[in-house]
Amino acid sequence: MSDLHVVGVHGIRQRDTNAIKLAEDWNQALAEGIALHLGSAVAAPAVTTPYYGNVFPKGRLQLGDEEETGDLDRADEKEIELLVEALEEHTPPSPSEQPTAGTLGVPPRVSPRVTRALARIDRKFGPRAGKMVLSRLSEAYGYFSSKPKYDGMAETVRERVRKALHQTGATLIIAHSLGSVVIYDMFQRGEIPLPADGGVSQLITCGSPLAWLPVQRELDVRVPEKLHLPSDVDWLNVFDPYDPVTAGTGLAAVAPGVTDVAVDNHDDPHASGRYLEQQAVAFAVHAHTSKI
Repeated sequence: MSDLHVVGVHGIRQRDTNAIKLAEDWNQALAEGIALHLGSAVAAPAVTTPYYGNVFPKGRLQLGDEEETGDLDRADEKEIELLVEALEEHTPPSPSEQPTAGTLGVPPRVSPRVTRALARIDRKFGPRAGKMVLSRLSEAYGYFSSKPKYDGMAETVRERVRKALHQTGATLIIAHSLGSVVIYDMFQRGEIPLPADGGVSQLITCGSPLAWLPVQRELDVRVPEKLHLPSDVDWLNVFDPYDPVTAGTGLAAVAPGVTDVAVDNHDDPHASGRYLEQQAVAFAVHAHTSKI
């Protein structure tokens, strides 16, 4: 297994780390998962994690104690439209829903639809889950935005991933959270080398928000096409039903070629390290190694 090289594409909220620490964390988590599920004699592959946590400015669509507050109520119309649509797609309102005070820390002038949506997410996934989803939406918006503020940032992210793939010759990608959106976008753009050219033949996504229709629309996915990768790329999606970023669901309903595996990440359902330690990930990495 040690001959295999993996490229890991992280999600957002990585501004407090750096490329070296991020790589150490991912390598350690994957190695621990492989040792746990396959035995300590099985060598773990090296993981390269192109770091882009310093590319995007801190998102505006955020709330709460340790984050900047007060900007959400000044978001422009397009931001609010995307936000409301995404939140209501994530956890749809019920016909009998009553107005609510919402989630702690919401600025008082925020749209009531946003407040109600955040409160629904909190009720379904636990306290502060709405805030977590909101912060993830912030950088997703930044990735897709054509605003001057974000000019060139998405291309910078993709270039860092392309460079890592070229330098390592990796045939396996593991993508977490927003990283799965970046990688899917790159596949659709033809920026990922394919198996016929000795390129990527396996994708593992973890904690992915790709099931959200607003995200799919930004990726220019049209029903009934749904989500798809090239036919010679195997796609495993690992999700925790209590992970609010996935809306508690896999991708099989919107991506016919994907294999979904539900896991239990215990008290930190969206954590990349918890996903990397899962049996499904260890087995998929091992199976991929046996093919090359």
